[in-house]
Amino acid sequence: MSLDESLGGVGSLFVDTAPVIYYIEGHPAYGPITRTIFEHFVNNGIRPYSSVLMLTEVLVKPVQMNDVALVRLFSNFIRSHYNFRLIDINPDIAETAGYLRGNHQFLKTIDALQIASAIHVKAEVFVTNDERLRKIAGLKILVLKDYF
Repeated sequence: MSLDESLGGVGSLFVDTAPVIYYIEGHPAYGPITRTIFEHFVNNGIRPYSSVLMLTEVLVKPVQMNDVALVRLFSNFIRSHYNFRLIDINPDIAETAGYLRGNHQFLKTIDALQIASAIHVKAEVFVTNDERLRKIAGLKILVLKDYF
């Protein structure tokens, strides 16, 4: 199935952290795919979701490298570009994440919180590059690696 077919008719997307990093940093392999996904948001009037945790995750390496420009780029992109709807972590999301971690021991807490946030907003697709997340039932997982 092509990327266009996978995204066709989708009304809501939840974006994991890696796709945003690939897009901003212009990853040689995944940058073009993420560009296509983000253009899909614009062309189809879809506002993507993510949790506030994405901001935490994308800033770690730029802060470690003391790259102030990249910190600003990530922050501005997530806060204003493509109109990301950033979901706050609330007790219901935290509880769902606890169940997810209990049922899927491979999940890290931050991944469980991201997935729980996607479930909470009833996202139709979860965009990631983590193949292990396909094991989560009830959520369509779009893995970037599948589109090569």
